[in-house]
Amino acid sequence: MMNYPEMLAPAGSLEALTAGIRCGANAVYVGGMMYSARNSSAGFSLDDLQRASDLCRLYGVKLHVAVNTLLSDSELPEFQRYLQEIGKFADACIVQDLGAVKAVRHILPDMPIHASTQMSIHSPEGAMQAKELGCCRVVLAREMSQKELLQVCQLPIETEVFVHGALCMSVSGQCSFSALVGGRSANRGQCAQACRLPWRTPNGKNQTALSFKDLSLVEHVSRLREMGVNSFKIEGSVKRPEYVATAVTALRMALEGIQPDMETLQAVFSRNGFTDGYFTGKKQNMFGFRRKEDVLASQGVLSQIQQTYQKITPISTLDFSVKLLENVPSVLTASDENGNTVTVNGDIPEIAQKSPLTKEMLCKSLRKLGGTIYQCGEITLENSDSLILSASSCNALRRNAVEKMDILRIQNNAPVCHVNPDLLPIPQGIRQDFQKIRLHVRSVSQFQQAKKSGEIVCIPVKMAEKITPSVSIWVESPRILEREQDFYSRLASLKEMGYTDLICHNLADVRIGRELGFVLHGGFGLNCTNSLTAVSLKELYLQDVTGSIELQLSNIVRIGGVLPVGAFVYGRLPMMLFRVCPIRSQDGCHKKNCFMTDRTGRKFPLLCSGNYQEMLNSEILWLADKNLSGLHFLDFYFTDELPERIPQILRSYRDARNDAPKNHTNGLYFKGGLS
Repeated sequence: MMNYPEMLAPAGSLEALTAGIRCGANAVYVGGMMYSARNSSAGFSLDDLQRASDLCRLYGVKLHVAVNTLLSDSELPEFQRYLQEIGKFADACIVQDLGAVKAVRHILPDMPIHASTQMSIHSPEGAMQAKELGCCRVVLAREMSQKELLQVCQLPIETEVFVHGALCMSVSGQCSFSALVGGRSANRGQCAQACRLPWRTPNGKNQTALSFKDLSLVEHVSRLREMGVNSFKIEGSVKRPEYVATAVTALRMALEGIQPDMETLQAVFSRNGFTDGYFTGKKQNMFGFRRKEDVLASQGVLSQIQQTYQKITPISTLDFSVKLLENVPSVLTASDENGNTVTVNGDIPEIAQKSPLTKEMLCKSLRKLGGTIYQCGEITLENSDSLILSASSCNALRRNAVEKMDILRIQNNAPVCHVNPDLLPIPQGIRQDFQKIRLHVRSVSQFQQAKKSGEIVCIPVKMAEKITPSVSIWVESPRILEREQDFYSRLASLKEMGYTDLICHNLADVRIGRELGFVLHGGFGLNCTNSLTAVSLKELYLQDVTGSIELQLSNIVRIGGVLPVGAFVYGRLPMMLFRVCPIRSQDGCHKKNCFMTDRTGRKFPLLCSGNYQEMLNSEILWLADKNLSGLHFLDFYFTDELPERIPQILRSYRDARNDAPKNHTNGLYFKGGLS
């Protein structure tokens, strides 16, 4: 039998879970009704999880449970009680929130923790930081190249890679568009998929300029296996069972060295075909949308696909031994290939008037294993006293043995996980009264103006290399590390120049900065939404953190009792983070005046940092007239502002003026944010 790596199938329903398992998946992942990065309406109740767990144990399949949303302080007690329940079912927990990682380690100390792709881990240092936090596996970002994946696969941590399914335009875990525009957070499992709606580049040629084709690396699985990938993951938690069945079948065939049926795979669901652009580096043809032809193609194959998983294929062989003695209940012993053995008693045999029970007669009953996961192996019969046992009695023995074997397999394959009955308390602390200002700038002219303010000025690495350091000038790490070793060397040089403080947007930045001896400050990219996350960051030696832009302001202030906390209070909020520029891919590089236009005509600026781009809000965040007390510091982000606007904006905030620009927003800080 072939030794398969982990083939991890999605399951948004019990039918989809069944389809995945029957087609060969040896692991599945599901989300519950709460705390899953898929809409809770498609989640599993606790009763569903019990049924899913039993089916997985019967087949010897692993069950991963996603608890991968961001959490607020008010949710942490109930979240921990939920963990106490799912500890009975799960082989692993998939987690995004650093506070949730801490909670899982406390409530379920034996539970393997998988760092969700929502953690935005895309480099070796990020993976190792996740391991130090308690994760045994990282679900790597879908935006990684073959070379980048290989670097992480060489580390002492398990790797899980998406090989098929939907591909978001934004880096997972760093998209706030759905939350900021529609009040439905992708980090809370409520993404409205606004990127699939009509969007135009400046030239306006493409009406679906933010929609990728689906990812498929099925034809690259041999290479991924050589690289050391531990788990091959299929995306599709809300997809129908036929999709799951087809994707699992294609993956299994590819792992067996058989050409997968890509035509059927594309027919069941695609957006004008598939892309492997991130993996191969060929990013010219990654964009696509769901066409009428795609919909019609799926309708033509669904009934055919259903047949692949509706009938149970045997996965285990049972050997039977029957013993008949006069005046003693009949005995049947069944054993499988894993050493599981059960014994059942049946009716008392009778003296044969004509022919005694023979092996051939017994076989007719014991081989009736249709509708079960078993096939019949060897059959032995001990019947020295010329006894007879009716066919109905033999059938009853078989049914009882199969039922008992099912129960034994479920029991033996069930995970053993200690559950801590005591909840981890939500930490409290004493808030400080002082408040500082941090000015984040993009250009040298902005820097020169910001420096005159006497406030802390935060600048990109490239700019820092050309400016004389001082205690009021901090270095801000990029949001994506494309060449991590190069970034390490450049930071080391900046440290030697005299820079002391580093703003970190990713776990990799945290680990590198700590190793180099920087004073660390957490940026908004770390998605800090609760006090347990703040504790985790404090344990990583961060001195403070900017609260999540999806959190209500009152909750950001509450976190400040654990670790000094600030907020993004001015600028264009980052809505999406790209590793493929939609404008360059479809129009050619514009270099200046880059923006995307939505179906309402709103223009969203695109900020380019070379190897990645950020799509910013069309409206400027303005809180000058709001009560910002309780925050330890205020973050001002300047992008396209003229330098002379910087002192004007600062005066408005210091004087609490109500002189907001025409098109402005309060973000989610007072309404709609995580509370």
